Amino acid sequence: MLPFFDYCRQAYEQVFRIAAPADDPWEIGHGGSRRSFFRLGQPPRSLVGMLSDTPPADSRGITENDSFLYVALCLSQAGAPVPRVFAADRARGWFVMEDVGETLLYHEVQRLGRGLAIKALYRLAVDDLVWMHVKASPGFDSSRTHNPDYRRDFVRRHESGYFQQAFLQDILQWDPVPLSLDLDRLADAVDALWTPHFLYRDFQSQNIAVQGSRLRYLDFQGGRRGPRQYDLASLVYDPYAVLDSELQAYLVDRYVERARALEPGFDGKRFRADFPIVAVHRLMQALGAYGYLTRTAGKSYFYQFIPGGVHLLGRLLGQYPELETFPALAETIRRLVREVGWKL
Repeated sequence: MLPFFDYCRQAYEQVFRIAAPADDPWEIGHGGSRRSFFRLGQPPRSLVGMLSDTPPADSRGITENDSFLYVALCLSQAGAPVPRVFAADRARGWFVMEDVGETLLYHEVQRLGRGLAIKALYRLAVDDLVWMHVKASPGFDSSRTHNPDYRRDFVRRHESGYFQQAFLQDILQWDPVPLSLDLDRLADAVDALWTPHFLYRDFQSQNIAVQGSRLRYLDFQGGRRGPRQYDLASLVYDPYAVLDSELQAYLVDRYVERARALEPGFDGKRFRADFPIVAVHRLMQALGAYGYLTRTAGKSYFYQFIPGGVHLLGRLLGQYPELETFPALAETIRRLVREVGWKL
């Protein structure tokens, strides 16, 4: 770690024009990835170092580190409030960036519960999300990332397939095979609604920092092209911070309102009609991830969020009866609610 820590100290001195703290940076965060994060100094004179020396890569050799830097640039140029990157050594996977603090939207939900303050923070998050979708999409070149577009084959393998294997089979020991035909059809539906928008892919409460009345956005390296409803679903159907149905409905309405204001010709009716198809995929992805992180990666911290994900799947089915056209999936969701629900 010492060479990386020295790299962080050098960046600190260049940014703040003072001597770096003598103490080593200390590790922060509960992330589910292979990256590690360290804080050096104390706010307001502090930086965060990211160590990512074994990044996933695609067949062309483009890595997650390349994606991180490119998406950071795109969002910054679009005016999105993402942390500034002060130093980067992609070859070694060393990065030093702005410290946006320790308070996440997730923490504020735990602290404040329901109420006008939380509603205001989520309204701001939705407004920022619309801005990203409208302003970052035109110049976004997904070929400069290691992330495939959000299309049928990706969805079937990494979301609904992930749910079948890592959650239903590995965590619950249920037979996932009866779901396959429904999930094939559901993945086909994704291609029918696909749009070439910038897709953040992990837009949820643990990736949003709160700085007073301002929000800052983290963990965007999974950015790709796809249907913009997915990011909204990630926020309003978030197992980390289970929102009540009234606030969920308000946030969907808010998104449509702001999108119409920023983007003439935005089709709010189509947006709403397609929303449940991506929302159910997002929840399957989340449950698959919690299953994998709990059982395979040994990160038991994520186990506590499984009941919330199941609860939200049940709520989604009740809110959107059109999901009953996938009968095996609908019955699996009902069984999950009965047998798992909030009990784990």
